[in-house]
Amino acid sequence: MDDCLSGSSEFTEFETIQSELRQLLQRGGMTLHKWCSSYSPTTAQEFPLDRNSEEIQVKTLGMIWNSVSDTFTYKANVNINHSYTKRDVLSQIARIYDPVGLLGPVISKAKIFMQQLWLLKLDWYEILPPDISQQWENFIKTLPDLEKIKIPRCFLETNAIRVILHGFADASSKGYGAVIYFQTVPINEESNCRLLCSKSRIAPTKIMTIPRLELSACLLLSKLTHKVISALKMQIESVQL
Repeated sequence: MDDCLSGSSEFTEFETIQSELRQLLQRGGMTLHKWCSSYSPTTAQEFPLDRNSEEIQVKTLGMIWNSVSDTFTYKANVNINHSYTKRDVLSQIARIYDPVGLLGPVISKAKIFMQQLWLLKLDWYEILPPDISQQWENFIKTLPDLEKIKIPRCFLETNAIRVILHGFADASSKGYGAVIYFQTVPINEESNCRLLCSKSRIAPTKIMTIPRLELSACLLLSKLTHKVISALKMQIESVQL
């Protein structure tokens, strides 16, 4: 079993979610445990938690969730060896877990580097040339800075009267990508716009024109938008791409 992440603006509604999840899994003979919440109960009986209140960072769905600030953070696992193979590079890229594409620029840079190794026709266990190896080491030394990024878990205002989806797509000679922002307009307050997700692709080794890559980016945005709308199942006033 993996983790389950949910939430609610009302405590009573959250209690209902908790009860229904427990009953559902008990039917299959499974017990849902390791409860942790951003809500601070006044007593243990009000809302029993399995996690210690001092344990504010919890691994959730492959990411780190800070239950106090209610934000997601990333953990960078870096192995500095001073000599690397193509297999080492691929292994390091695979360690950067980014389920919704919020680290797209970082991962894209790593994939572009990997593509260069393929063009050099290096074997999996062949040591990279010194200059190439130094480029990779300089890159992975910056990865711990990813741990400074904090992403709010909640991207929708509870009192929002309008929800607008904004999508952008672009391309360059090295790759193309699409990104989606959600704009919420609360009652008598300024609107709030937050990054929701993104998707990126590396340009193929076969040379393609920029207009063709831009069309690929538009197609990627279209698919990403459809996936987001289908997954959220909520009323969106307008979609602007």
